[in-house]
Amino acid sequence: MRRILIILLILSVTMSILWIFAGRQISQFVDQFKMAKVESYAIHSIAYEGTGDGGTLLIDDHRLTLNPTNAHVGSTKDNQLALAYAGKVFAFGPLRSSESLAADAESGDTALLALQRSYLRWPSFDGSRLNWNGPNYYRLAWNKQTGAKLEMIWSIDDQKNATSLIRIEISSAAR
Repeated sequence: MRRILIILLILSVTMSILWIFAGRQISQFVDQFKMAKVESYAIHSIAYEGTGDGGTLLIDDHRLTLNPTNAHVGSTKDNQLALAYAGKVFAFGPLRSSESLAADAESGDTALLALQRSYLRWPSFDGSRLNWNGPNYYRLAWNKQTGAKLEMIWSIDDQKNATSLIRIEISSAAR
């Protein structure tokens, strides 16, 4: 019995040390598969500020940077606002005549922006105070009537009040 308790104590101490020093990496790995949804917003409009490479998407009243990815935003030959990434293009909708690179969500599209957070938190020390940290994310999910889909995920740095794009997935309509 004593041997089992000693093994459990060593295992507990080892896991605690691992969590303190590698909690951030473990949390970010788990976040690739599942995050907790905090709130979700229907998207009504989207606009772009920038020169075509990088720049910022304005999704209703949220400003989300396209850096550090190599995403390009512009207009298609059909006069639609579009995002191009990794050889794939996703068209958001027809450009508004009043603004150069802005569009409204088309009726029939499902466009949502969700605020999500990590399920796992890790400890850090701020002077003499223990804080529990965990990343927050914005997740854009846009599904067209045609079957085309776009998913984008940004990590949120609350201390710098900034976002960083970490994933873009574009899938075409099923043929």
